[in-house]
Amino acid sequence: KPDRLVFLDVLMFPHPKSNYREVLRGCEIYERTKRDSMLTLSYRIAFATSFAALKYISETVGLIVMAILSTIVFKILNLNPLQNFDGEHTKECIQDPKHFLYMMYPYYQMFNEIFKGDASVFVAAALPSDLKEIPILYIYGAKKNAMFHDYRSVALLEREEREGLSDSRVVRLEDSGHWMYCQDQEPDVCENEIRKFLKGDREVSSGETQSRL
Repeated sequence: KPDRLVFLDVLMFPHPKSNYREVLRGCEIYERTKRDSMLTLSYRIAFATSFAALKYISETVGLIVMAILSTIVFKILNLNPLQNFDGEHTKECIQDPKHFLYMMYPYYQMFNEIFKGDASVFVAAALPSDLKEIPILYIYGAKKNAMFHDYRSVALLEREEREGLSDSRVVRLEDSGHWMYCQDQEPDVCENEIRKFLKGDREVSSGETQSRL
């Protein structure tokens, strides 16, 4: 087992075998709106479909499907979970469309498992059942149209930190988006937070921008 885990901008649900329901009972937790759900579901379907076209037809067809669906979802329907500056950064970092297409495999696999009816496979991506044994650092950028985390998990980690139950922490970066660890956003803050967490240092250094959800 790992000693500690770091998650960047994506965080899955609490472990089903943990007592999170009891712990979070009475807590005010943000509930996703219909638009939040549309923002997160639409791009996942588009990406999964694009990879399926690659897998079952050809790479060329996959690229065509990706271009068409991305245009429909992001530009025509305006259902982009990222803001414009993050989208431009994606284009700069991933200049080869083929590279981007192959990155869509996890979305294809996610729907593949859902259609199989086997939800147990997703437990492996959940938070650890014992956060004291395996604490988590979660860093995320707030400048997005939709968040990529489970709000129950964020609330759970914040409670761990607030009450000193484990070394788990949540760091919200107000001025960053999905690519917060890249050069034109806040890579130094991300690196410093990760280094402190891995060393077991719970102190927050002065001068660093910290903001909790």
